[in-house]
Amino acid sequence: MKADPKPTDISQGGSREPLTDVLARLRIELEDIASRIDRGQALIAESTWAHGAGDAGYVSAMQDADLNAQRVAGVAGFLRALEQEAEPQWRVDTSAALAGVTLAEMALKLGGNAEEKPAENAGDVDFF
Repeated sequence: MKADPKPTDISQGGSREPLTDVLARLRIELEDIASRIDRGQALIAESTWAHGAGDAGYVSAMQDADLNAQRVAGVAGFLRALEQEAEPQWRVDTSAALAGVTLAEMALKLGGNAEEKPAENAGDVDFF
């Protein structure tokens, strides 16, 4: 990462933005994912524990879900620390990275445009 001596003002149409903003968006998204894993695992366990508790594979899957939530939360904490250490003048262009994000809503959030509505059928899958 190199410091940008003359930061580009992205509000004026530039493509570079503060690295701290990007790290914050990543952290927030990971915190949300960890929370969703936790809630989902708790609901699944509540509904199925009586039938699955004796199955070692089931118990292992429940433990894996819990561990995954903890790991994602840990990465979010790591990003929070990086966000606090990054220099405010450090800038980054996220356009190439965003091009690889296939879920429309996530791409909007990570790109800093969470208020925009994602396009229909833009990589999202709804089962219900």
